[in-house]
Amino acid sequence: MTEERFQIRVEEKEWQGSPRFDIRLWVYAEDLDKMIPTRRGLSLRPDQLIKVRKELQGYEEAMPIAA
Repeated sequence: MTEERFQIRVEEKEWQGSPRFDIRLWVYAEDLDKMIPTRRGLSLRPDQLIKVRKELQGYEEAMPIAA
């Protein structure tokens, strides 16, 4: 069994010939004994990723994350 039962993975993919960034929740499937992707996630174009990153940076600056 894996120690982490949930993971957020970021992967570079291609969809219909266009580059995408897939940000998805993966979970441990005991019956398969491996991590599998869920439907919960985002698939972003590079220009959308830039906007999301800027938004997240703004939140991070306003709300420091505890270590």
